[in-house]
Amino acid sequence: MQQYCVRHNRLLCYLSVVVFILVLLIISPTQTNASAISVNPGSGIDAVLVIDTSGSMRFADPERIALEAATLFMGMMETRNSRIAIVPFSGSLHSVMPLTPIDDPNVRDDIRRSVSRFQYHGFTDIGLGLRAAAEMLLEDPIETNTPVILLFTDGQIELSPQAERSEEESFVDTWWAVDNVGSFTPIYTIGLNFDGSINTEFLEYIAHRTSATSHVIEDPSLLPLVFNEIFASHMRTSIDVVQEFIADGQYTNVPINIDSHFVAEANIIMLSSQPLENVQLFTPLGEEVVFDGDLYTLTSANRYSIVKIINPMAGEWLLRVRGVPEDNITINLIYNYTIDIAFSVSQPAMTGMLFDPDTPLTVNAILVSQMPQSQTQLLAEEATAYLHAYDMDGNHLSVIEMDLDGSIFTVNFSPQPPQDVRIQIHVSHPSFEVTTSTATVPFDIQEVDPNLVEEPDYDEDPQPPYDPVVEDPLEDETEEPEDDSDNRSIVLIIILVIVAILLIMVAIVLLRSMKDRRMIFTGYLELRALLSNGKYTSLEAPDLHTFAGRISLAEFIKVSLGARAERILEAQIPLSGVYIQPTKVNNRPRLLLTTNGNCHISDSDGFAITQHKFVWNRDEQLVFSLVDGETQIEITYRIDEK
Repeated sequence: MQQYCVRHNRLLCYLSVVVFILVLLIISPTQTNASAISVNPGSGIDAVLVIDTSGSMRFADPERIALEAATLFMGMMETRNSRIAIVPFSGSLHSVMPLTPIDDPNVRDDIRRSVSRFQYHGFTDIGLGLRAAAEMLLEDPIETNTPVILLFTDGQIELSPQAERSEEESFVDTWWAVDNVGSFTPIYTIGLNFDGSINTEFLEYIAHRTSATSHVIEDPSLLPLVFNEIFASHMRTSIDVVQEFIADGQYTNVPINIDSHFVAEANIIMLSSQPLENVQLFTPLGEEVVFDGDLYTLTSANRYSIVKIINPMAGEWLLRVRGVPEDNITINLIYNYTIDIAFSVSQPAMTGMLFDPDTPLTVNAILVSQMPQSQTQLLAEEATAYLHAYDMDGNHLSVIEMDLDGSIFTVNFSPQPPQDVRIQIHVSHPSFEVTTSTATVPFDIQEVDPNLVEEPDYDEDPQPPYDPVVEDPLEDETEEPEDDSDNRSIVLIIILVIVAILLIMVAIVLLRSMKDRRMIFTGYLELRALLSNGKYTSLEAPDLHTFAGRISLAEFIKVSLGARAERILEAQIPLSGVYIQPTKVNNRPRLLLTTNGNCHISDSDGFAITQHKFVWNRDEQLVFSLVDGETQIEITYRIDEK
């Protein structure tokens, strides 16, 4: 019932947008500029930690470092406006903690104690944990908070033979979570590859689909550093390694230089293999800090300690650390600023959800702070803003310096060649460096396949039989004039009927599209490349069944083959513009292929395929090449078991 409600509410949201657009079309005779994408800075974080507590973790993480590393992430979070949720999973969910504010130090301590008591047992149902995390964010959002999911696991989806759920259902739930929150929530994945059983490609694909990163390690002692790096990545800041040293049982003085007046929070992270014996902090004025849990917080665990400073004064602070003799200690510094960026992407006369590739985008950005506008304006005049564009595979396409118009940074931008892109804004100032989150900009670059357009049936009479009726002119003279209000009512009824029909059609299309997006692939692809030296690469047969939705062939090859993909891609065929997605024909699984036309496609007999969208049938081989090129990639869609 809960799953139905989520889908139902999302459908109502779509229908509301459709009604709004229809009303605009009726009452507005002209088109205006539409700001289709707006990215505003968040005041806090909504973090959901999805933690694998299956039985194999007893061997992969005997010292339970993963649980400490998870609380390390909480310790680095902004505390005044942020919330955290914990979703421990094995073959089922247990001890789930909903999104909870962490502004109270006692609450944070309770969360740490709760996580430390988790028990490792059972199987591994990743989809169950991810779906629970996604539903939390959908059901209890805070508009000003930035959502993030961290998935930690040591294996892959594996369920008991007696379980009520199948592994396929777990995969479906995984892609449901990615499809429903992945556009606005990065899902960082952390894999502990203790025994080599982890599905690396699966974790990388989840992270890639949601504009996040994936981290796979073999040594659990590295987990605190991994969570440290993820926090810095999500906050779009860098980690400064202040100092590394070997403890000798005495205090070591570590200068901490905070050279900006615009720091909102400074996090001093001390990583060690054993608990630190003591930590002291002194302000630039030489005064020793009292850790009060408010402006100054000290959090300690077996493998890390964190000092958090709220609104620190600029200058050189002094950290004094005493550790266990011979222990290796690393001091890192991460901070975020009181300055942030909001930006928008618009296009003249935009009427739909996709941008026109033939018209430049207008990207505007503005600095956001709590200072008076005049001071923010001065900061903008001293700063430089850049637009960074990436393709959907994460490759850097271009960086463009923006112009300052008043207090607004602005630039016109057109990706070349036309393609969907991800963009973000970076502002550099002598006292701060800030970067926005990434926004996806979709373009209407698909062409309609004329073979898919139904021709009208001309066998039937297009006009109904017509019986002329001769009217008596005398009746016209005596007829009562019609009531205008009746005519208006009839027109209104006709409009409402048309709107109702359109809404029903849109609902059907949306329901089908949502169903299609949740579909996972069936089968695998056999592929090899003919290189410029006249030799074929080894035949590869990567599985499709762990993927879902729409994916480019280039992305599929990279994710599924890993390092082996480089050999295939030496053919230099532009497969990034060729997309596949699962579909069904007569209830049989097939692939729907869409291409932007940048590469030549032919069948195994050498006949060119000119359609931009067509069904790829089972056991059908397609050859991808450049016109008059020497290299090619041959791919066959298979459904039989390998």
